Parts: sequence; C-alpha cells; structure tokens
Amino acid sequence: MAIEAAALLVIDVQVKYMEPEPMVTSDGPDLLEKCGGLIDAARANSIPVIYIQHVDPDAPPDPELIAIHPQIAPNADEPIVQKTFGSAFMKTKLESVLEQRGLSKLYLCGLATFGCMNHTVLCAVCRGYDVTVASDGHGTSPEVGPVDEQMAHFNRMWERAGATLRKAKEIEQQFAA
Repeated sequence: MAIEAAALLVIDVQVKYMEPEPMVTSDGPDLLEKCGGLIDAARANSIPVIYIQHVDPDAPPDPELIAIHPQIAPNADEPIVQKTFGSAFMKTKLESVLEQRGLSKLYLCGLATFGCMNHTVLCAVCRGYDVTVASDGHGTSPEVGPVDEQMAHFNRMWERAGATLRKAKEIEQQFAA
C-alpha cells in the first residue's frame, strides 16, 4: 500500500558527479546503492519517483555527463525535471508535476549535501511540503571538508527547519508498511 500523496525526489545523481570520483556519504561510496534501494522500494510500493537533473546554463550540455547515473536510471514513465539553479523548485516544472499528481509528502535523496540538496530541502519546507530526508542518502565531496561533519551539520539544520530525518533503510521499510 502506497503512502498517500508521497513521492521520492532523486536529486542530481548524474554521471558527472559520480564518475570518475564519486561523491560519498558518511558511510563511503555507497550513494548509488542507497538511492537505488529507495527507488526500488518506492517503485515496489507505487510511490512515484521524480528525478531532478542539473543542467549548467553556461555550458553546452554533454548528454553523457549530465545523464542520470545508469545504475539508478529512470523508467520511461518517471519524470525528469531539469533545473539550472540549486533548488529543484526555482524556475522548474517541479511544483506543477507535484500538483498535477496531488503529491505533498516528499522524500529526498541525492546530491550535493551542501548545494542542491540543501536548497531543495529548504525550499520544499518553506513551500509547506511534508519533507523527509534520507539522512544517510545524500552525498558530498571530501574536498569540501570531512564528509561526516558536513552531513551531520546539514541534517541538524534541515531538522531545525522542519524536515524529518530517517536512514535510507528506515524509509524503505516505511514505503513497504
């Protein structure tokens, strides 16, 4: 039985951010596995999966690099919302996709903790969506700083802002309940 009015947003898990050096979670290079588990659980329980894809407006798009990573590729009937800003809500069709489908509870995973995940989580909360973030299902670059510290910092901030935080496996179980 699907959770009513829920969707999984998979943010910017694209080839260019995962190859050759993947962005990582605090558990290491397991972001694709965690996002894949959430996607499989959502699909198995009739929860829509919506992919968010970052496209740089100042660079010619390289279809191979901006593609959603093939390990978690969308099904033909799953929307891909392209964006040019950090937030998946800013100047995109995301809100109309959510409204058309009557979706108000959003589960989020993806990239990057300090960038597009952060902007999208905060914008979703500000717009009144019921937001749950996979606390171990967002990734960042170790070049920005210690990964566990980055993830802990943003998880605390998102929770203070009003988002719910759950481990990816807990969300998978919630989808199946």
